[in-house]
Amino acid sequence: MSLTYQTTGIIVRKQGFGENDLLITLLSPENGLVKAIAPNARKHQSTLRGRTELFVVNKFLMIKGKNLDRISQVETEKTYRKLSQSLGKLTASQYLAELVLNLAITQEPQSELYVILNEHLQRIEQLSPSENLFPYISQSVFHFLAITGIAPNVYSCVQTQEAIIPNFEQKHWKIGFSFQAGGLLKTLNTCKINPQSSQIPINSQLNALELALLQSLAHKILLPINEILPCVYPDSVIENGWIRVEKILKGYIEFYLGHALKSAQVINTKSLTINN
Repeated sequence: MSLTYQTTGIIVRKQGFGENDLLITLLSPENGLVKAIAPNARKHQSTLRGRTELFVVNKFLMIKGKNLDRISQVETEKTYRKLSQSLGKLTASQYLAELVLNLAITQEPQSELYVILNEHLQRIEQLSPSENLFPYISQSVFHFLAITGIAPNVYSCVQTQEAIIPNFEQKHWKIGFSFQAGGLLKTLNTCKINPQSSQIPINSQLNALELALLQSLAHKILLPINEILPCVYPDSVIENGWIRVEKILKGYIEFYLGHALKSAQVINTKSLTINN
């Protein structure tokens, strides 16, 4: 006798399976990552075809299998259709999906990660044309790291525990950031990554603007730029700051995971805007 169960989940990956089936991976608040077969979903007239696209939230009736579960019924609850209408939005969303696949746990409750993923997908979907995506990507990544307990320390030196406040008075002020140490380092003495070295390697150096942007990411929503920075900067300088912050966070999480993120490699250009 087959065992059935219900679960709600958002599809974060799909791939062909056999001639007509799909193998989908969904993030469920109750069950974490779940892999399941969507039978005949690749057929043109299949009722599952449109409901098994990326970032569709469904209520699933599953049949428990020996190796893989099988989808019996699907009821769609939410879609993010506008994500596919922009290369920038789609790229950012695929980056978040890959993060989920690397950070979520199979068959374990992941309610906070599920809520955060949906919140950030909705924010990205609703962005206006030509708006800079890097702040939203950066905050999404930071929130994911915080939820899973691996966020870097961006408020104090990881060695001395001394609070670090961006110094806008000194033009050439810098603070170190170490992937290995897990956050900020007051000293700027750098060293090569060497297990026999007593020094901690510094992977990046942040100026006051970049550190202020990085520290602002812990808030629930992005703050207006005038609440983050004490003085006015050209838009191009702020944009470059966000690009640097995203690059540092990407490097940090790839160091933690021990491998590169494929979708993140696309996010390496200043031209990542919504309408491209």
